[in-house]
This record gives sequence, C-alpha cells and structure tokens, in this order.
Amino acid sequence: MRNYKYLLLIIVILLIMPILGFGERKAGDRDLLIGILAEVGADFVEGDIDIGGIILNEFISKEEVFLIGNDIREYLGIRGHFNLGEYYFEELVEEDGYIQLIIQGMDGEDNLATITLSSYEDLDGNGETSLFINFTKKVQFVEINDIIVKMENYFHKYNSPINTTICVVGAFHENLDLVEIDKNINKTLKMIKGKLVEEYSEDGVLSYSVFTPYIDEYIYTGNKKMNLNIGLRFNEQENKNYIWIGTPIISIGY
Repeated sequence: MRNYKYLLLIIVILLIMPILGFGERKAGDRDLLIGILAEVGADFVEGDIDIGGIILNEFISKEEVFLIGNDIREYLGIRGHFNLGEYYFEELVEEDGYIQLIIQGMDGEDNLATITLSSYEDLDGNGETSLFINFTKKVQFVEINDIIVKMENYFHKYNSPINTTICVVGAFHENLDLVEIDKNINKTLKMIKGKLVEEYSEDGVLSYSVFTPYIDEYIYTGNKKMNLNIGLRFNEQENKNYIWIGTPIISIGY
C-alpha cells in the first residue's frame, strides 16, 4: 500500500509539470496536496478555498455594502440548506469608519460559502473595500477550476487581482505519534523536492513552511520563498492527530 501511494504521488507530480493556465495550475496544486495527504497516511476530512482581494480603493456606505453583498450572493446562488433549513445567515458590523458584512450559506454546488465584505476609512480619510470568499466542502473538490474562473470573472468587473489559497484537512486514524508523522512528512517533502524554510513545534503543534518547485506561485517569509504550509495538531477530545496542508499558506485556523 505504501508503494502504491508513492507511485500515486509521483504520477500526480508528473501530471502537473507541464505549463498550465491559472485555473489548471490551481487544480494541479489541489491534486498535489491530496497526494501529500495520502502519502503521509492521513484520510481526507475537508477542503477549503479562499479567494479575495481589494475591490475598491475607497470607503463605502452601508447601503453600498449591502448592494455588493446581495450581488455576490445572487451571483453565487447562496441559499440555505434545502433539507435542514439552516446554514444561511447574514451579520453586519458597523463602527466608526468600519463596516463589515458576512453572508454564509450553500452555493449552487453545495459548497459552504462564507462571504466577508469589509470597508474601512482611516483618520486621514483614506479608504479601502475588500471582498473575500471561503468555500468549504466535506468531499474532495472536483470543480475547483470552475470556482476559481467564476470568481476571477466576478473580480474582473472591479479590475482587481485576486489572491487564492487552497487547503486540505486530513486526520490520522492510525495510532501514530507526532514523531512518526514528522518522519513521514519529511520523506514526502523529499519526493516533491521540498525545501524546509521554517519549522515550528510547541504544545503538540507542528508547523512547516516549505518551498517546492512543483507549485508555481510563492510568497516570501523574510527573504525566503515558500509555497507550501503544513500544520499538525493533536485533538484531545477525538484522540487523533489532524493535518492541514495549504498553498501558499494555511488560511484557516488550526
């Protein structure tokens, strides 16, 4: 089984090596994360995509915030869960020089979508409005290209670039301690030519910042490139270890 997983990860790497378009690259990144998850011995729990950026270089009114919020809600087809009658809510936070609207519900592909629209103004009158959308799915994303292209098209009308992070979450059902998992992770990093940039360990939490040539986009931590982030934490209530694998960073809490 171990050799099969190794072969599977090698196949994934070979498949994503050609030059691809943006959406296809992100799908390749997703496949690489899933391959790493399988190779280290974890089972898939959920996938997350975060997409967003600055859409306006100005502070806008509450009415304008609601207009944009309703527009993106309708664009994504956000609704409540048809069977359970839940998973939909709106929340508005309004303070002096700051407005935030949060909308959460199921989109047309049954992804749990959370829209966060924020507008602020500083003391000098400089303003900014940002839009971020998180998509969460308990089964593996197969329509990731469609999600990214759809959001690219939406942000295009604001002439605004977007930042995208992808994260998969897994759980170890075997009785492995963090030392064993750490060994498996380091073996897997060698397979993807991963260069360890930073490593952090404290109170049952492990974190790795890595650069691999198999992911095109990267960010800097200090003066070093990184494009892969791995986090581990032991859940005492469930008595199992969880793993988060994100690119270029893990954008959800662990």
